[in-house]
Amino acid sequence: MRRLMTTFALVGVFVYAQFAQAAMSSTNYQIRWDALSTGGSDTSSSSSYFLRDSVSGSATGDSSSTNYQVEAGYRAGVYDQVISFDLYIQNTSGPHELSSLSGTTATMATTSGLSVGDYVAILQNRGASQVSAFGKITSLTSTTAVLDRMATNGTTPTVDGSNDYLYALTGSALSLVPVETTSVASGILAFEVTADNNNGYVIQAYEDANPTQGSYTVASVSDGEVTAGNEEYGARSSDTSLAGSSFDTQDAALTTSAQDIVTKGAFAYSDRSFLTVKLGVSSQTPSATYQNSITIIASGNF
Repeated sequence: MRRLMTTFALVGVFVYAQFAQAAMSSTNYQIRWDALSTGGSDTSSSSSYFLRDSVSGSATGDSSSTNYQVEAGYRAGVYDQVISFDLYIQNTSGPHELSSLSGTTATMATTSGLSVGDYVAILQNRGASQVSAFGKITSLTSTTAVLDRMATNGTTPTVDGSNDYLYALTGSALSLVPVETTSVASGILAFEVTADNNNGYVIQAYEDANPTQGSYTVASVSDGEVTAGNEEYGARSSDTSLAGSSFDTQDAALTTSAQDIVTKGAFAYSDRSFLTVKLGVSSQTPSATYQNSITIIASGNF
């Protein structure tokens, strides 16, 4: 029996950050910012303005690699923001069926609707046991999309052209539709974080309720795996080293209390991870449109 059912993750994003300058320190001393230059004062301020100034400098300019970024020049690195967070939501409409994946080059019948700079998810065997990855498109042809790199949960997707897809992460809400009792619907919430502190960051998630329509609410997963034919709803993180929750080892229930879904204990530059949300229904689940709201919080560890 076919069950037409939709759940929307209406995601509110909050970034918590404290402010700091780069510094070097030891047990007894701290240098807030050091440089060799030819003059200029440290800081100047008035009631309306604040100035960090210098005179002269050399070797200016920016350079970066996959894991590092250098802003060269006197005071180039002085800035107040210590954590940035971007959320990318799978647009579950308009999937691109993949025929192959070689390195970071995905091949499909057509790349229509995709653009250079888009973040995308690659799904091997879409559904309950899918293997997922996400990255950013750096170049396109009519049939191929080349990604800069792929964030995975430790396993890289293997594409053989059977139930393998590429989705743009351009959605504003996560829609799991439709599902049947013979399959599990899934969707990706992807994250990119830069944390300019030595202790890294944590991403947490909580919901207002499970997917609900009227007085009926879809049950939470309770056995560690969302499976076809069973009414259950849950999620799994790509972070395989969580200490504060079980989202790394199984499909776990989202709750109204914030739970860790990603943690990082060191400086992070464009660090990528994702949460896979899953939904299954039984023959007893009423056909309806269900809705809930998930809040994602990214915080620096200070």
